[in-house]
Amino acid sequence: MALMLVAAAPAGAAQVIAPRDVAAALAVARDGRAFVVSPSARADTSSLRGVRRRSAAPGAAFGASRALLGSSAAQRAVDAGVAADGSGLIVMQSARGVRAVAFGPSGRLRRPQALSAPGARADFAASAVASSGAAVVVWFRHRGARWRLEAATRDAAGARFGPPQPLSSFVRRPCCTSVSVSIGARGDAAATWTSTARPAVWTALRGAGGRFGAARLEARDAGDAPRVVVGDGGAVALVYSTQHVPLRAGDGLQLRRAPAAGAFGPAEHVNPGGGVTIAGAAVTPAGRVLLAWRDQVHGARVHLSEAAQGQPLAAIGTLGADVSAKPISVAAGDDGRAVVAWSQRVSARREQAVAALRPPSAGAPFAAPVALGTAWASATPGPARLVPGAGARKIAVSARGPASSTTARIRPPLPRPEDASPAGPARAALR
Repeated sequence: MALMLVAAAPAGAAQVIAPRDVAAALAVARDGRAFVVSPSARADTSSLRGVRRRSAAPGAAFGASRALLGSSAAQRAVDAGVAADGSGLIVMQSARGVRAVAFGPSGRLRRPQALSAPGARADFAASAVASSGAAVVVWFRHRGARWRLEAATRDAAGARFGPPQPLSSFVRRPCCTSVSVSIGARGDAAATWTSTARPAVWTALRGAGGRFGAARLEARDAGDAPRVVVGDGGAVALVYSTQHVPLRAGDGLQLRRAPAAGAFGPAEHVNPGGGVTIAGAAVTPAGRVLLAWRDQVHGARVHLSEAAQGQPLAAIGTLGADVSAKPISVAAGDDGRAVVAWSQRVSARREQAVAALRPPSAGAPFAAPVALGTAWASATPGPARLVPGAGARKIAVSARGPASSTTARIRPPLPRPEDASPAGPARAALR
């Protein structure tokens, strides 16, 4: 993994953090401190390197990497997350089930906690950690040839996870089932899942301090895996695609929204006729939704759609050119700030991660995209974060090259939209 701090001018130097890493969790505190936790547990290698953490003071480079917890074939680190104060969570998988190991802001590990029921076979599915430290872990609980999804949650002020809660009924269904889970700062959480054998979209919602409600069927036939995003105010966005052969006008990206402690509303069709659509979503504390999407029908650009809570979704513009079919990262705030990161082709054999920033002014457009790194054979955006409490001009973004990750922080002053260009002062370099 490579990390880089970037100012509007000049650009900072890249830092190599953890080669061959597969994922990284990023959080930024209100004072501008940044934390990265990188699990290096790869299923395709015998080299299980465990979980490491780095931190950066406001405006400074990331310090030395610190090992938090090792990983072995018997106790494998499968996921990790970090909160804005530097505390976080490591999820461990073993033959005995799923466990959580929390760590404090200093990185000190706490006593492990078993999440799945003792004696029951369990396999990790997904986890999420909010900026406040609220967390949720989901796993498959097996009973003979049948399984169901279970979850445990921890609120922001909680030291331990609560007891397991079933999300679904026991079913006899072959591989594979995809699970997405998200949790907001208050502890509101959402989970969604679908199986390739029966591609229906199921969801379960939890209000802050409560329990997950009964599973609900949201769609009977999805063309891809659904994803959920929970805002810090509790509002939820669910996105998935529908597709038929040949394509129908009703195919494309579908958005369902739920207010805090409410149920999902009807599907909103984002790109009629678009088929399977790559999309990133962000939900602000006030419930505003920002979507960035790309499909095979409407052109290889990043298309933007946005709506305030209770208002209809509207197209607000496009970004980029020759955009790759890779994940798109999005972050947005109630002050209008937003960052969108994606990958685009720069030659027949190279692509580059780029990002576009939007300042807080009412109705302000996105600035021209800036490069997050040099061209790779393959480049994929990572998490995007707004720096809370930093005013209008502080934004954190990250991107991954092949087997590496880059984190960038854009500090004031951001370039004005009319001054921004790929060669302008906000351009960053990734090594």
